[in-house]
Amino acid sequence: MEGNLIRILFGKLLDALRFDKPRLRSEEADPEAARRRERFTVQCDGIDIKGQILFPSAHPSRQYPALIICHGIPGSGAQRPPNDPGYEGLSSHFSDLGLATVIFNFRGCGDSGGNFDMLGWVRDLEAVVDMVLNTPYIDPTRLMILGFSGGGAAAIRAAADSDKVFSLAVVGTPAHFKLFEADPDEILSDFRERGLIKDKDFPRNVDAWLRGFDEIEPRRWIAYFKGKHLLVVHGDADELIPVEHAREIVDHAPAGISEIAVIPGGVHRLRLDPRCIEIVSDWFLKTLGVQR
Repeated sequence: MEGNLIRILFGKLLDALRFDKPRLRSEEADPEAARRRERFTVQCDGIDIKGQILFPSAHPSRQYPALIICHGIPGSGAQRPPNDPGYEGLSSHFSDLGLATVIFNFRGCGDSGGNFDMLGWVRDLEAVVDMVLNTPYIDPTRLMILGFSGGGAAAIRAAADSDKVFSLAVVGTPAHFKLFEADPDEILSDFRERGLIKDKDFPRNVDAWLRGFDEIEPRRWIAYFKGKHLLVVHGDADELIPVEHAREIVDHAPAGISEIAVIPGGVHRLRLDPRCIEIVSDWFLKTLGVQR
């Protein structure tokens, strides 16, 4: 009798700590200035990968679903347009919805160290996932990833090796990297101009570095996705990656868990398209059993 009572009380305690459903924005999210923001640095291959977690509450008291946002391959380094809130803006948006939101810079980008390397990006994400899963107030059974373009490719590859990803959404993500079959010197020169490759002697093996794009091929690895939910979003006016890539990813994905959303007139930078953010937001909450 006493043992049963202890088990019941223990079960209720776990239920109280677990955050099974994100509450409505008005019920859950503190004013942004008061929210808990944790900056972090994880080491991967001896490289500092920097990011931050934004909790919906200033004083977390339960476990929150976590959303890791993966940026794409940066462009020319031009100044951000005035209407672009950046990934910080996305972090705030999803924190508004009751999610602990993670943003970070892959190697070669932003405040992180190292040089751009596609397979290295996969390892960076794996290191961030491990860190997030071991962070207090994170529900390890509700880990979600949102990847844009090249970040979506890294997310697909990382999720193929992990059973920890509950739901995955990729936006404007290539099914393959055949465009990188151009002249290697031209490719490297482009990445150096973007500031993504900083060291003169990188990569030491150009052929191996280029093979990384083939080895990460999303249409191949999506078949091994172990999560419960997959969403592929693409614009039918994408000027860099044709919309057929999205359909190819879905065609190779596990049956019964995949959805596709094609945005009419949508271009490659769907992060700036409110329709895309609305679709992705509603979908993540739906996978958690919540409607806005």
